Amino acid sequence: MNKDNTELLQITKVLNELKINEIGKNVNFCNRKRIIKPFELVMSLITALGDKSVDTVTDLHRYFVKLTETDVQYKPFHNQLSKPEFVELIKELIGVAVNDWQQQVLGTEVELSAFKGIVLQDGSSFAVHDSLKDIFKGRFTKISPAAIEVHVSWDVLKGYPEQVSISPDSQAEYDFLPDADALAGRLLLADRGYFKLSYLDEIDQAGGAYVVRAKTTVNPMVVAGFNKAGKPLKRFQKIKQKAVKKHIRRSGIVDMDVEGKTNYRLIASWPEGKDEPTYWATNLDREQFSAEKVIKLYQLRWQIELLFKEWKSYCNLQKFNTRKATMMEGLVWSSLLSLLVKRRIGLSVQQLTGVELSTFMVAKNTQGWFYPLMELITQNILSKLKKTWKSTIHFLSKYAKRAPPDRDKKTGRLQYGLKPIIS
Repeated sequence: MNKDNTELLQITKVLNELKINEIGKNVNFCNRKRIIKPFELVMSLITALGDKSVDTVTDLHRYFVKLTETDVQYKPFHNQLSKPEFVELIKELIGVAVNDWQQQVLGTEVELSAFKGIVLQDGSSFAVHDSLKDIFKGRFTKISPAAIEVHVSWDVLKGYPEQVSISPDSQAEYDFLPDADALAGRLLLADRGYFKLSYLDEIDQAGGAYVVRAKTTVNPMVVAGFNKAGKPLKRFQKIKQKAVKKHIRRSGIVDMDVEGKTNYRLIASWPEGKDEPTYWATNLDREQFSAEKVIKLYQLRWQIELLFKEWKSYCNLQKFNTRKATMMEGLVWSSLLSLLVKRRIGLSVQQLTGVELSTFMVAKNTQGWFYPLMELITQNILSKLKKTWKSTIHFLSKYAKRAPPDRDKKTGRLQYGLKPIIS
């Protein structure tokens, strides 16, 4: 079997009729033969959510009818999406996909080589139908009574999120942080919604590292302060964090040691034009990571914002006008599955051609290849599938390239000490 077909086999090993139908049976999604089979339903959702913008469940139904060439009315299709087992079906398949498809896609340069992984943590929320407010309570009830938040832990060295949770938007973000023990030898980057002192202490005790935006509601004692060159600053000895603001010059950086319930290193920067300083808590060694390096390293967290943009813009992570909580949750998981499928396709093309691809461009540029590829996988027409796969490889290697390496090192992810791994 040639290399092209080996990569195609990796994709169809997960998007496999027998496997998906068996999962459907195991989670009690279907206990007897039905017109709407789990495999065909899953493939139609991956295709619809990954192909172009869809706004309604009716749009999803149209994709199902077209892709499967099955005359199924809207009501039975809607009923299948409403079942609680629909959520379990998609989540189970996501577990299979992550297990079979996850691999390291980035390595680290010297400064970051001590870390086994770099974990980015963030969440993204969106409003859903108001009738779901008792299940998915919104944070801003006057604006959005009902809203969902998706929480993601993602090791940026790997191609896929490693932990995804769905919750009401009103639930505390730090409830969804990865286990501190799982961060041993790794670096966590997270926004201030995930700032929790006891958790930072647990990471430190487990042998992990962190850079987290610090909240201004805490007020530890500053016991030492240094400028960005490492020179001690006497005015930052024995003052409270809330008093730091008046001692920081605009556009300045101060590197401090603080003591309280948890001891940590606190870095403050007052960007020009901003009304307040920004604070970061970290346990990274000052000798190895200067304050400026820590701030720059934290900017790598922007990569998870790009993940959410890709997910929302090109895999339809969005509100569907449904009053069914299980359907809404199931469609969120389905949109994630669509993202994983497109990422695996892009990774396969990258491995085959040696051309580094942009996952964002793969997700965006689906014209002419994504629907035909999903259709032929669904219909299992092997000869046509191999031909379409070859044209997909050619198209993506030409039109979904990443920015040139020199530019990526200046303004992209490579500026943080990362390097692509392409076999």
